[in-house]
Amino acid sequence: MGDFDPKKHTAEERGYDARDNYVRGLKMPPTRFENMVHGHSPDEQKSMRQQVDEAEAKGLRTYQVRHAKGYYTIENGIVIGSAKGK
Repeated sequence: MGDFDPKKHTAEERGYDARDNYVRGLKMPPTRFENMVHGHSPDEQKSMRQQVDEAEAKGLRTYQVRHAKGYYTIENGIVIGSAKGK
């Protein structure tokens, strides 16, 4: 996973990571979440929201959000990749 580059990404949200370090862009803003879940069923959207909320509560900077056909890789609140499969 790459490092967060403030020249490439705008950090709308900020917070503290799992090591209690202040991080810009740690949380996924609502508009970015809506873009990520577009086209997914309401049940999947609810599950994906729960996964994002849990990861953010733990202060994770990098995590995966699983859905029925695969997963998205999230880094600092930004979708940086996706894959099909489990």
